[in-house]
Amino acid sequence: MVAAEYDGDQHRTNRAAYVKDMRVLRKLADMGWIVVRVIKEDTDKDVVERAWTALVSRGWRPDRR
Repeated sequence: MVAAEYDGDQHRTNRAAYVKDMRVLRKLADMGWIVVRVIKEDTDKDVVERAWTALVSRGWRPDRR
């Protein structure tokens, strides 16, 4: 499985939100998920490439019609 997580400014300003997110990310990793983490400075191209790579690593094959 693949998940996407957007890391916003709350990670800098709200310690409780940061801790909660880190715990969720650990649980997802423990269950075998790949989490593609995204920040506002990431380009669309970077996010798509990382998501594509994660999906392919989990067996996804794009339908090339």
